[in-house]
Amino acid sequence: MEETTKKIEGVVRALATEILNKFEKKKKINNIQDLVVLATYLNMRKLDELREEVDNIMRAFQRLDALVEVVKELKVALNRLEEGQTGEATRLLKEVNTKLDQILEKLGAFSIEEV
Repeated sequence: MEETTKKIEGVVRALATEILNKFEKKKKINNIQDLVVLATYLNMRKLDELREEVDNIMRAFQRLDALVEVVKELKVALNRLEEGQTGEATRLLKEVNTKLDQILEKLGAFSIEEV
């Protein structure tokens, strides 16, 4: 199916190039089929741009997911450190742990599941 799609896209691009060349030579485009080809070509280009944007967004979410894992590991390390401390150090570690919980909560809103 993908191979067929690529062939069709190639044909549309070739036809659009021919039509645009004709247009650049100041020839009128009266044929409705030529206009349909140009519209199809523009739609294909826009879809390509949208796919690229979606890919960029997915990569951003993947980076956020990686950050969540780092924060979780930091939280585990802080918990281990907190167990061996007393007094002011314990209070400060608990405060940092609370902040990490808040970060995880905020990042969780942006997390995605693998598809």
